Amino acid sequence: MLMVIRIASLRDGLNRWLESVHASDLEIDPTTCPHSVEVEIEADKRGGKIAVEVKVRTEGLFVCDRCGKDFHRSVGGDCAVMFIRREEPLPDEMPGDDLRSFVLGQEKLDITTEVRDALLLSLPLKILCRDDCLGLCPDCGMNLNDEECRCKQRVTRNESVS
Repeated sequence: MLMVIRIASLRDGLNRWLESVHASDLEIDPTTCPHSVEVEIEADKRGGKIAVEVKVRTEGLFVCDRCGKDFHRSVGGDCAVMFIRREEPLPDEMPGDDLRSFVLGQEKLDITTEVRDALLLSLPLKILCRDDCLGLCPDCGMNLNDEECRCKQRVTRNESVS
């Protein structure tokens, strides 16, 4: 399913609505985003321009990069794109560009890439179950968030001197 805006259904001025889509419709792994993705769309149609703002929110299922524990977290992001009416689209124009074209008689604007990018770009590079996650003990593999392992309590003479 594509995320599209039907140009003919837009009235001049600000148009707002909500949609709900499945992660798989956005080519996002549904095991990472098992819940629907809520999409808030604002399209401001004025003359030959349509300014579109997209906000996305969902609940994700992640694995902590430090401790390996599964956890849920709300994620969301936003993006904007300006569509300008032209005689012909620009030759190097691509979905995901901040500035895109539409031609007279075109029925819809595809914003699937913008919705997907807004969600994916909101994910941190390092996914942690919590900011102060202690991770796993490098010796025994114990999750240090749950309990202190015996490895930490062992101190060698070299470590105690320095």
